[in-house]
Amino acid sequence: MSNAKYAVLGVWNMEPSRWDEQQQVLHEHLVPMVSQVPGFVAGYWMGDRSTSKTYTTIVLEDEAAALRFKGFLTGDEATSNREQSGVRNESLVVVEVGAEARR
Repeated sequence: MSNAKYAVLGVWNMEPSRWDEQQQVLHEHLVPMVSQVPGFVAGYWMGDRSTSKTYTTIVLEDEAAALRFKGFLTGDEATSNREQSGVRNESLVVVEVGAEARR
């Protein structure tokens, strides 16, 4: 049995005029919610205002947890909520974490 961690990597297109609102939702709602997902290990949310894109890396304890989380993100309710907030998914993949470095 593997002890490998898995990550859900996302690329998101943001509506530029709603950037500040989206960042507020991120910090007040999404980060706390995602940190409570079963199997959650770590999460990283990065943004590039110049391209109106954000990038997410959510690390989970195993492949099953990662696949469940991806399923949640691609579900109808989550998709509808994102679209109403001016956020569109460009890509979303589940990958095995091959190595990790920390200071």
